[in-house]
Amino acid sequence: MKAFLIVTCLISFLFSLSFAQNIDLKMLKAINAHDCELYNLTSGVISTDVFAGAVGLSCAFIAPKVSLIAASLTGIEVYLLKNILKRPRPFQEYKWVTKRTEASGYSMPSGHAAMSFEAAYIWSEHFPKLSLLFYSIATYISVSRIYYGVHYPSDVLIGAVVGYLTAYVVSKMFYPVGTHPKKISLEFELNF
Repeated sequence: MKAFLIVTCLISFLFSLSFAQNIDLKMLKAINAHDCELYNLTSGVISTDVFAGAVGLSCAFIAPKVSLIAASLTGIEVYLLKNILKRPRPFQEYKWVTKRTEASGYSMPSGHAAMSFEAAYIWSEHFPKLSLLFYSIATYISVSRIYYGVHYPSDVLIGAVVGYLTAYVVSKMFYPVGTHPKKISLEFELNF
């Protein structure tokens, strides 16, 4: 009976992995297969590693300690996960993937997605009325990585979760539950 349960669980697990990989590849095809002028125009800037780091540190002006610690931890987590998981990039695995930018190293998780969602969380804490804008920018950056053929959708999803959760935990270290960071009003921001 135990052997039957173990085999059943193993088959279910393998089936779910296969199903998830099929969804991953279908989404990759849907995003990567079509030419998008908006992504092509911004590729020279947003596809660089320097840009990813700058995005992660962009909120250092409003929350220096939180930003520096969160960006550093996010970078370390991404580096460690990439070297543990060692997932090849889509353009290395599939001939049908259009590679639109240079990328080296491993694929999972996406460092661009991690840094952009880490920054979006911190910016949103201080400018809550602009949260939609910050998360839209993070999403744009993240989806671009799929469009450029250098990440699978799951890489981007895991990167976004890593960045968001890291910023959340670091933020709560400085702002315990029940307290909030200094929120800067839009009126001040617009008049500044």
